[in-house]
Amino acid sequence: MSETVQKKGIKSFPPLFWLVIFFEFIERGSYYGMMSFISVYFVNVLDIPRENVGVIKGVIQPLLYFLPIISGALADRFGFRKLLMIAFTLLGGGYFLTSQASSYGGIFAALVIMGFGAGIFKPLISGIIARSTNEENSSLGFGVYYWSINIGAFLFPLILVPFLKAINPSYVIIAAAICTAAMIIPTIFLFKDPVNKDKIDKRNQTSLLQTLANAFEIIYSPVVLIYQQMRKSLPGRIIWGGVLLLLTIWATTKYVQQPVSMNKYSKLGVVHNESVIHFDIKRNMLGQKDYELQENNGTWSLKIFKPEELHRYADNVITDLAGKAGIDSVLESEIAQWIERSDNKLNIILKRGKEAAQPFTILVDDAMAYTIILHDHENYANYKENLHSALLIHPVMALFTQADLDKLYDGSNSRSFFMLFVFALILVALGVTAISSKKKADGNETSGIKWPFILAMVLGLGLWILPGLSMLGRIISTVIYISAMSLFIIDKSNPAKFIDHAKFLLMIVLYSGFWILYFQMFDSVLWYVQAYVDASSLNNAVNNFIGLFGIESNWFFDVEHVTVLNAGTIILLQLVISSIVRKRKALPTMMFGIALGTIGMAILAINTSIWVFIAGIAIFSIGEMTAHPKFISYIGLTAPKDKKAMYMGYIFLYGVFGSSIGGIVGAKLYVHFVDYLNQPRTLWLVFSGIGVFTIITLALYNKFLKPKTDV
Repeated sequence: MSETVQKKGIKSFPPLFWLVIFFEFIERGSYYGMMSFISVYFVNVLDIPRENVGVIKGVIQPLLYFLPIISGALADRFGFRKLLMIAFTLLGGGYFLTSQASSYGGIFAALVIMGFGAGIFKPLISGIIARSTNEENSSLGFGVYYWSINIGAFLFPLILVPFLKAINPSYVIIAAAICTAAMIIPTIFLFKDPVNKDKIDKRNQTSLLQTLANAFEIIYSPVVLIYQQMRKSLPGRIIWGGVLLLLTIWATTKYVQQPVSMNKYSKLGVVHNESVIHFDIKRNMLGQKDYELQENNGTWSLKIFKPEELHRYADNVITDLAGKAGIDSVLESEIAQWIERSDNKLNIILKRGKEAAQPFTILVDDAMAYTIILHDHENYANYKENLHSALLIHPVMALFTQADLDKLYDGSNSRSFFMLFVFALILVALGVTAISSKKKADGNETSGIKWPFILAMVLGLGLWILPGLSMLGRIISTVIYISAMSLFIIDKSNPAKFIDHAKFLLMIVLYSGFWILYFQMFDSVLWYVQAYVDASSLNNAVNNFIGLFGIESNWFFDVEHVTVLNAGTIILLQLVISSIVRKRKALPTMMFGIALGTIGMAILAINTSIWVFIAGIAIFSIGEMTAHPKFISYIGLTAPKDKKAMYMGYIFLYGVFGSSIGGIVGAKLYVHFVDYLNQPRTLWLVFSGIGVFTIITLALYNKFLKPKTDV
């Protein structure tokens, strides 16, 4: 009797299960520990513009959510142990290189390596757990798995990150490198590939190339479906050809002269006895403090929160600065000049214009954004000195050099091949679809089309030698090209399956709207916390509580604790929420959870109180734990019986769409509404609007497109 009970509990899991749970805890703890503060670290320590941070996040996060589609198939073929060793090697190396890099390009490359490691690792643990559990303990096993993720995301930012960050911020990333790289040792000596209970006869297995190609058939389902419908009639073929022609013309026009936008901040800092004082001037409509003075390794940082009221507190600032190491004296007029130079951002746009009497025009809007229109682009060299002199009339441009202007011009004079490449690849892929071989009666694939495939792959190498593409552009183009080539191989003989695929893909796209909000927790929310949220009342409450035990504490709330709030809420309430919604229908429950998350985001717009902020994050987390498990359940229950594994592998696409859009758009919205317009409330209301839009579109999907299965 006791043995039966034990088999139904945690003792029923084999040692391999607990080993991979430990792997998940370490990997997720390292990842969320770094992500909990990395956006602020890039901006404040490495001086990388927020827009560039958004681009980094918008590439890395989709990468690690997209790779599981491929790495799961590779694990089935080559074994989990080999893939785990590769993943931990890339993770450890990527984290370490990130900790040592200081340039934008170096950081980007290092995080790409880390992203490949995380993307390869991501599906392996869930796959191993699926093979290490049975019908009786599978639910408990995945429950433990889910908790291990959140406990890692909770403990690392709460304990390890603050301790290491106080010594040196880069130590946090080095610790992530050490933790993940160290997992190679137990992988070598303790890990054994689990037995595949659904083992397939190798004679009936598809080739590696076929397996990888099949992984892309869902992505291409809308294109293939539309093409198959259009080719049935002559008008359809004409429309199809016209659309392709228009797209090609549009892509070709993108090759022509490109306008270039660039944010340039006036140079800050005043030299006093060889010490540099960096002044970070920010507006804070609701902030309680007027200014903040901090010292770090002999460099003083003065943050002005209410520059428009400088005259009211200037004497206090001057008094605080007086006598500081390396500072002789500072006058109120000097501080006013720093504010004038730093409070306005510069947005310079160089583009072609119609012929005009004057060679250029300078426009200035209310947000002090400068637009330069070159009417005579080709003769720039003849009037560039006059243009530079005209710009220097404006105070915010006082430190803008001729070299800066020339750099902007050179950028505007470059040509972009990217859009041309992308649509050329799509055209090639669609051409392949039109002429690709059909299956014979015996089910074997004809081989007459091999030479175009080989030729197309060879031509794909040209992406790396043609001009006009950055390294990132070459990587993205290559990924698109290789995935497009899968259209040579995927089976397109059954149109009905592409209808199911297209509906499924639409479901993921709609659900991704919620994850645009979620990924703000690692970017715009962190910047907002640092600049606006006054956590003094929480700090005092925590330190007073610890003082009751006779322990002197100087704890304070920082950006890494946002992840702690999210994970901690899930750890405390997940089982309760799951028990409440376990019998509810999936789609309505998902919409209710997204509604809670939207309310949580809107709460941030109320004011900058730390307690309001905590309430907003907690409510958002409850929405997350309500919606996401139901999303996974819904996909599993509605997927075609012969496509369940493929569909479950694709659920990570919500992270691709959510993180790419959320990272890039979130950074741009923050710069516009907060940095330029000083309207943080509007920012959170805009994000809440995205949540409302997601709920509406899911409701329409639920009414018109959902499968007949009552789930």
